[in-house]
Amino acid sequence: MFGTLIRRKKTEGAMPVDESALNTTMFSLSTEVPRPGDAIDGRSLDLLPMGKLVGDFAQTIIRVRALSAGGLVAEAMQPLDVGARVAVELGALRAIPARVVWTREATLGVKFDQDADLRAVLANRAPRSGHQPRPPRLDIDCPATIKVGRYYHKVQVRDISLGGLKLAIKDPSCVGQEAVVTLDSLRPIRGTVRWHREGHAGIVFDRALAFEELAEWLGKRIEIATMRSGAWSARTH
Repeated sequence: MFGTLIRRKKTEGAMPVDESALNTTMFSLSTEVPRPGDAIDGRSLDLLPMGKLVGDFAQTIIRVRALSAGGLVAEAMQPLDVGARVAVELGALRAIPARVVWTREATLGVKFDQDADLRAVLANRAPRSGHQPRPPRLDIDCPATIKVGRYYHKVQVRDISLGGLKLAIKDPSCVGQEAVVTLDSLRPIRGTVRWHREGHAGIVFDRALAFEELAEWLGKRIEIATMRSGAWSARTH
């Protein structure tokens, strides 16, 4: 019976979703978009699965509170308009075409263009080795300072997630070293350089950023960019 409610699709190579997160998100095989009341309460928010919405507005990380074959309810790091077209990325669900159908402060409802196969999410558990799936990343381009050992480097951050970031740096000897990254409007973040290739390095944070912390930082960046754009427009008219 349930098979008639969800669309079949291949799931080979799908990214696993943290099993503890699956236990704290409301799942439904209904083809309807979850309603605001379907979302779980505020307990165990750190266990909710993270995803990403990509659209004309660029992209934003979301914290999923309810998921059905027809859509989802999530908190978004930046506000979106009703009717906005998005592509949903959530674990095994990749680039699912959808649109925003309702908003309520930072929470929004998203309807998939076609019913999604939730088995692709539910069937994927964290491997027994304990390896955790990589959090969704926001592609950005902003300056930062990184301290590696005794040396400071001016760098450009290429993407950031709750658990780490990628930045442009030429020194390959930084791999394995402890580092402190400082970005405008965000507290210094301690971590370890895990890899370096083709002029870029990956930093894993010692302590993951909170969803609210990264959302606030993203909001400040959007506000600053808007102000700069307005100032530039005023000078050219």
